Amino acid sequence: MHLEIKRLQVAIASSLLLIGTACQNRSQNLPKVTTFEIVPVPVTQLEIATVEQVTTSTFDVQSPTTTTTTVDPSLASETQTVETGTPSISTSVESTTLSSSTSVQTKPEPSSVTTETAPPATSVQVEPPPDPTVGTTEEDPTDSTRVLVETVLPTPTEVEQTLTELNAETTIEGIKFNLSDNILFEFDKYHVRAAAKPTLEKVNQVLTHFKDAQILIHGHTDSKGTDEYNRELSQKRAAAVKYYFVNNFQAEPTRIQTKGLGKSQPIAPNTNPNGSDNPQGREKNRRVEFTIQTETRTVEIAPNSDPFGEAVKKATSAATLTQAAKTPQQWLQVAKQWQEAIAFMEAVPQNNANYDMAQVKVIEYQNNLKYAQKNAGLI
Repeated sequence: MHLEIKRLQVAIASSLLLIGTACQNRSQNLPKVTTFEIVPVPVTQLEIATVEQVTTSTFDVQSPTTTTTTVDPSLASETQTVETGTPSISTSVESTTLSSSTSVQTKPEPSSVTTETAPPATSVQVEPPPDPTVGTTEEDPTDSTRVLVETVLPTPTEVEQTLTELNAETTIEGIKFNLSDNILFEFDKYHVRAAAKPTLEKVNQVLTHFKDAQILIHGHTDSKGTDEYNRELSQKRAAAVKYYFVNNFQAEPTRIQTKGLGKSQPIAPNTNPNGSDNPQGREKNRRVEFTIQTETRTVEIAPNSDPFGEAVKKATSAATLTQAAKTPQQWLQVAKQWQEAIAFMEAVPQNNANYDMAQVKVIEYQNNLKYAQKNAGLI
């Protein structure tokens, strides 16, 4: 009995040994099981560093076309502006260095661009602008641009033809002719119209022909408006015509003298005999008068003398000579006396008590002068 129990134990031990061996061999043929342990990752704090330095580079680019450079935004943020053309313009490019926890090294691309170090800032002294110039009536009152026109020397025949077209008169002091204001200016303006260019080109040919003569340009108005307004307008118009010749025909400024006479010397009545308005007469009075001084004539006035009294004396002498004048030479002497009388009357100052009477006498003497010139064969 004891022996059977012992055999049974041996058999059981053998069976267990076989089973254990078989299980061990099978486990070697199966894949191993891997156990993963999930560990929570803490939140990463990202720290953004401020820009430490901004580097400015100057590039000189000479290229006929516009170049655009694209840079990987993961490396740096860079804006490049290239301006091409002539003249060459230096373009500033700003490159910003970013701080990062990861070190990135890039290999620079070969480039033909020349980099120059920006020069240090220098102190620049700016000269203050000059003080504005106060204009006078003898300065150019217009704002027109200068357009130089070549002057062609006219022939004597062309000059005579132009003077005929301008209804010029030969007087003691020279050649006179008038240009209507509507040829030269807009209504109530003093800038020379572009449409006046052909007429002024003809006048310039005449002035060029008489190159050694002084030129007088007088502005006149009709009776509308105040005396002060008309004098100022007539002066600006005379000056505008002068500087048209200076700016466009290169005339010598000192050769041309201007004066605004306003409504003081009409050549036609501004009103009709019944007192009504005379538009045709006023149109003739609105004019610019040219005098080419082919003969030099000066009138000397003593410091304490009375121009009005001197004018009356000259007029009396002219009237005396008129009674005996028969030949052209005698009428020429009469004309000279009337011309001097007019010059003295024009010299009467505005603050003189006889100023208004002097303006009336000027018109009267001018009519007498024309009569004498006609008998002398001048007109």
